Amino acid sequence: MTAGALAALAMPPLYWLPLAVVGVVVLVRLWDEAPTARQAALRAWLWGIGHFTVGSYWMVEAFFVPPADFAPLGPPAVFGLALVLGAFPAIAAGTAKALVLRWPLLAGRYRRLVLLAIAWTLTEWLRGHVFTGFPWNPLAHVWAFAPPLLQGAALFGVYGLGTLTFLVLASPAAGWRAALAALVAVGLAGVGGQQIMGERAPAAGPIVRIVQPNIPQAEKGRRDLRAREMKTLIDLSRRDGFDRLAAVVWPETAVPFVVQPGSAGLEMLATAAPPGGVLLAGAVRSGPSMDDGVWNSLLAIDSAGRVIATYDKVHLVPFGEYIPYHKEWPPLTGLVGRGSFDAGASFTTLALPGLPGFSPLICYEALFPAEVTGPDARPAWLLNVTNDAWFGVSSGPYQHLVSARLRSIEEGLPMVRAANTGISAFIDAYGRILAFLDMENQGVIDHALPPPRAATPYARWHDWTLFALLAVLAACAFAIGPRRKAFDP
Repeated sequence: MTAGALAALAMPPLYWLPLAVVGVVVLVRLWDEAPTARQAALRAWLWGIGHFTVGSYWMVEAFFVPPADFAPLGPPAVFGLALVLGAFPAIAAGTAKALVLRWPLLAGRYRRLVLLAIAWTLTEWLRGHVFTGFPWNPLAHVWAFAPPLLQGAALFGVYGLGTLTFLVLASPAAGWRAALAALVAVGLAGVGGQQIMGERAPAAGPIVRIVQPNIPQAEKGRRDLRAREMKTLIDLSRRDGFDRLAAVVWPETAVPFVVQPGSAGLEMLATAAPPGGVLLAGAVRSGPSMDDGVWNSLLAIDSAGRVIATYDKVHLVPFGEYIPYHKEWPPLTGLVGRGSFDAGASFTTLALPGLPGFSPLICYEALFPAEVTGPDARPAWLLNVTNDAWFGVSSGPYQHLVSARLRSIEEGLPMVRAANTGISAFIDAYGRILAFLDMENQGVIDHALPPPRAATPYARWHDWTLFALLAVLAACAFAIGPRRKAFDP
C-alpha cells in the first residue's frame, strides 16, 4: 500500500516523479516474486488501495460542504472507492502472472515486463469504461508538468501513453540497460514533442470571455443569495471590452435558478450576452414541469433573451447526478427523492452565429478519451464548463484540468474551460495553457480562440491506435530472446 501511495504523489499537482519510479518498481518486484497468480493479484490490489486512496482523497471535501454535512461518511467513501479501483491493477497482475506460469515462452525478463505493461493498460482502459467508467488519474498524467512529453497522446491516447509510461517507470526493475534506454527514450520524446508543438501560433479567432465567479459551493442554490449571484455574474460579464466579445462563458450550473420554458429570468441573462454574440451558461433546466425532465445543461442565450441552442449532459456521475436504475425501481426513487438528472441524447457540435462550431463538455465529461465529440461535423474547439467548488483547493481541480488538457491533445482541438472557483483556462491544441485564473480567484479572461490542428491519429481512429501499439509492443517483446533472468534487485 505504501508503494502505491508513493506513486500517487507523482500525479498533479505535485509531480514527484521519482516516487512513481519507486512505486512502480516495487509493484513489479512484488509481482515477479509472487509464487502464484492469486498472490500476485493480492499484492497488486493492496498496492492499488494505497494508490487510489491518496489519488482520490480530494473527494472527502465534498462531504464537508454545508448544509448537507456528511463529513463522517467521507473517509469511508474514499477508502471504499479505493478498494474497488484497486481491483483493476489486481486483475492485471493476476492475469499476467497466470499467463507467465502457464506458458514458459513468456518467462523472459523483458517479455514479462511488456506483458505486465499490456495487462496494466487493458485494465486501466477497463476502469475508464465499466460501470460507466472512472478514468481518473491514468498513469500518463505524471508527465503533465512537461507538455512535450504528453504529445504521444495525439497518437495513442492517454491509455497508450500510459503503456509507455509504465515501461519507463518500471525499467529499473529490468536492469541498468533498460533504465538507461528509458532515459534516452524520454529525452527523445521530449525533443520530438517540442518539435511537434513548435512555436505558439497566434490566436486570431473571435474573442471569448470566461467568467470565474468564485462562488463558494455552500452559497450556491440559496434563495436569499440568488440576486447577489446574478449580479456578480452579470457585472463580471459586462466588464470593459464587453462589446467586442463573440461569447461570454459561465461555468457549470452558474445560473442560480432552474431555467424553464418562458422563464422570466431569461431577460436578465440576456444582459450578459454581448451585442451580436451569445452567453454560454451552465444551468439546470427542466420542461414545463419537473416531471417532464431535469437536465444539467449548457444554454446558448442571445441578447434578446432567446435560448438558441441547448446541450444536455450525456455522461452523468453515478450517485452524484443520478441514482442508477431509479426509473426501473420507482420505490428507490421515492426513498431518495427525485434524485437524478436526465441524461442528454448525445454529444454534439453546436454551430452559433459568430463562433466556429464547438463541442460542449460538462464537468466530468472531460475525463473520457474518445468521447468528447459527437457524430456531427468535427468541431473547431471544445468547451468545458465545470464546478469544482465541491472539492476546495485540494488536488482534485488540478487533476481535472490535466484531464481536460489531454482531451485537447488527443483531439487536436483547443479548449475553453470555465470553472466556478477555478481553474479556468484557455488551452491550445497541444495542451498548453495560454491564459488561466487560479483557484479561488474571481475575475474574467479574454482571449481569442486558438486554432485547431488537423485531426490527429487518435481523433481519427480512437482506441484502435492503442490496440495497435499494444500489438507492436507484444511483437517486439517476442523478437527479443527469452532471457529468464529475474528482475534485478
